[in-house]
Amino acid sequence: MQSVNSTTGRLAFVVSFLFLYAIQSTAQVNSPFSRYGLGNLVGSQHAISRSMGGISAAYADGNSYNVGQSVNFNNPATYGANYMVTYDLGLSLDSRKLKSQNPNGAFSSIYLIPSYLSVGIPVKKAKGLGMAFGLRPITRINYGVESRARVAGDSVGSIYEGSGGTYQAFVGLGKKWKNLSAGFNTGYTFGRQELSTTKTFYNDTLQYFESRSATQTNFGKMFLQAGVQYEFTLNKKENVAEKSSRNLLMRIGATASFQQNMNATQRLTKQTYVLTAAGGLIEVDSIAKQDNIKGTIVMPATYEAGFMLVKTLSNTRGNFQLWTAGMEFTTTQWTKYRSYGQADMLNNSWALKFGGQINPSAEGATSYLSSVNYRFGFQFGKDYINADGNGLKHSSFTIGAGFPIRKWRNYETQYTVVQAAVQFGKRGSSVNNLTESYTQLTLGFSLSDVWFIKRRYD
Repeated sequence: MQSVNSTTGRLAFVVSFLFLYAIQSTAQVNSPFSRYGLGNLVGSQHAISRSMGGISAAYADGNSYNVGQSVNFNNPATYGANYMVTYDLGLSLDSRKLKSQNPNGAFSSIYLIPSYLSVGIPVKKAKGLGMAFGLRPITRINYGVESRARVAGDSVGSIYEGSGGTYQAFVGLGKKWKNLSAGFNTGYTFGRQELSTTKTFYNDTLQYFESRSATQTNFGKMFLQAGVQYEFTLNKKENVAEKSSRNLLMRIGATASFQQNMNATQRLTKQTYVLTAAGGLIEVDSIAKQDNIKGTIVMPATYEAGFMLVKTLSNTRGNFQLWTAGMEFTTTQWTKYRSYGQADMLNNSWALKFGGQINPSAEGATSYLSSVNYRFGFQFGKDYINADGNGLKHSSFTIGAGFPIRKWRNYETQYTVVQAAVQFGKRGSSVNNLTESYTQLTLGFSLSDVWFIKRRYD
């Protein structure tokens, strides 16, 4: 049996190491928005989708030689089009700036976060059956906020801190029947949430002990996501002399991630303490301590639907994508979120997304830049957080490109593409006391090769 190309293997190892390092290097995040619900949504989409405004329900690679193979894990219906084993990874560099009107201030942070790790496999190419598996983060909690106030004539300082996040380990199957594709993802959603409040008394009159209350919650449950795509031809022009045809296709796609009632266990502690000279903590009294508190966390359903127009060129050399353009609508029922029976300050969120892709010279590139796939998009909508009762508007603009490592040749089995996406976004408006602007750079590595070929000769 033929093993994967050594170049692909080395690159996969390096990027996997960076992915694992990124999971451990997110302590610099400080977003008060992550206090609500399950935390900030990290937008765990493929780099291709991110560069096209977040479109994923109707996106599919197909057998377009100038695009290469990627794993669109946001719609498992696309797995049926897998034609090579693909190792797909993504990393993001996120820069954020928070602005507060009252009190007036600003805070900036920059950090490296993992985006996704997935593997796509063609199970039976002749029958349009494929699968994928991987790991992706869903939400992230990391904040530290300090405030001071006067209570009963004394100064009180409060420190609110939180950490944790939510992940999904998934496996899925997809099947393609001519124009129709369908598939599903399943696996395990799991996470951890650690929240604490520390009270420090800057005594002017009486002596007080400092106090601290904290909860640590672990949760998890199996999940189910279904997806479907349907593609048909709007227009077809054939050139008999050149043995080619230009086709305008319409692809419609939809996905549904169903509601999860996740099993949770919680540890609750309330204590008073004193600080040592070295900054350590010595407990004075344990006011309350409970372990293994059983409960349920409800993660609401998400629905996506959209369409894409795809212009292709087919000839004796293969099938090539000239351009694509599409639109998508996404909504999540966050008002149904519950943590141990308690609601949070959340809204039902929605987003309208637009995006496209163009290749200057899909069939016969005259230069490297003419072989690159260029992408763009934007989206706007309503964020899921409603901390101040005014809601949060959300908008972003994206650009990106797919850079082939080397020119595709039909006699080779390897195709590697570096997918880049840059997103400029904002959460909140003039009606909100706290707003957030961000710039996110995502690098995706789609490493494809033909594995498990039986040797004809020993």
